Amino acid sequence: MKLFYPFFTALLCAMSAQVLAQQACLITSSDDELPIRMCQQNMTIPDSLFTGSFCQPQIPDRTFNIDFVDHCPTGAYGVCEGATAQGVAYKQSIHYYSDKSDAPVLKAYCERISKGVWLEPDQASLEQNSEAAQP
Repeated sequence: MKLFYPFFTALLCAMSAQVLAQQACLITSSDDELPIRMCQQNMTIPDSLFTGSFCQPQIPDRTFNIDFVDHCPTGAYGVCEGATAQGVAYKQSIHYYSDKSDAPVLKAYCERISKGVWLEPDQASLEQNSEAAQP
């Protein structure tokens, strides 16, 4: 029984680290159309569903490069924090980098359809700093 507890503790630590590890996908258009660059930061989506479905853009006649990274890069002009897809309760944050003039439409979609909170770069960094400061 004494050997069981260290093993069990190590297993729990490994599982906790895996659960806490977040994943993101950086999506960049790879065709000659209007450039698209966005990043989806996983919050609560199971890993296999995130990589297999959520990070697969379904835009007809467009092609994309998808790179999986630990976190979305800085430099987004807007972030839809806690976005949900219709019919599912899973959450993600969507970072937008392409065309800042799209912000009003994306903000409205974020708040009304995705039920997320729209953050602009200054707001996003303030949120992250306040979370990091909390114990």
